[in-house]
Amino acid sequence: MSLTVPVGLCGRHKTTTLASAAASAQEVALVAPDAKEVAKGYRADELKLRSVVNDKGDIIGHIDDFIFGRDNGPVFVVLSVGDFVGLGSELVAVPFKSLKLDDSSGKIVLPGASLAALRKLPVFLYNR
Repeated sequence: MSLTVPVGLCGRHKTTTLASAAASAQEVALVAPDAKEVAKGYRADELKLRSVVNDKGDIIGHIDDFIFGRDNGPVFVVLSVGDFVGLGSELVAVPFKSLKLDDSSGKIVLPGASLAALRKLPVFLYNR
């Protein structure tokens, strides 16, 4: 069986079979998360611009942004390191899972990091 469907606004039509139309349709499985568990998480807006310290308590950067990998890839945090007023600072990306969010102190810790080590990382440039 064939089905004729309009294509665009110019009045042209395309003929397709019902079987091919059904094959191209994919079902999306939605999972209802536990709202209480979701609420225990961290909002990106609340983390953005927060200071990041090392395990010695030294401020080594500020969170500038988050980059979410495609196809469920890793999440990266973009840190602004250097002059925190905005002059002379550089952006670097580190895996989000490297950060330790300390709920009791409210600190965001990047264990083992130093400002010098972060400055040796490749500068992150947005791919726009």
